[in-house]
Amino acid sequence: MRAVVMVLAVLVGVKIWAQDRLYREAAGEALLAAYKIHAEAACVARPQTDARGMPVAVGSVNWKQSETAEVLLGNPRLSVPIWQLEHPMWDARYKNPIVRLTVGDRYSRLACDYDVTSGKAELLVL
Repeated sequence: MRAVVMVLAVLVGVKIWAQDRLYREAAGEALLAAYKIHAEAACVARPQTDARGMPVAVGSVNWKQSETAEVLLGNPRLSVPIWQLEHPMWDARYKNPIVRLTVGDRYSRLACDYDVTSGKAELLVL
């Protein structure tokens, strides 16, 4: 009897994991389809400098030809502890979706993070 309960518990865990994975994948694809054009426009309109004001590329970067586009949840560059739920930047750190466009080769990669909620883009050197 104990073995049957354990097998059922494992099956429930696998079912929940699979449903969560499918939901996250579908939601990511939908966000990417809806906001990739907005991200490209914001990345092109932004000056080609990083957060310190240093130029990140010699010429202009064609963000419409980005190699990868992915959806991230939250901005990991913001330093907000997870337990400070009342912090004004908590949503931006852990909740807001970000569309990341990446260009370049494995030696010099540039990324543009577009915050869907605020509509702002930020350039990064990876």
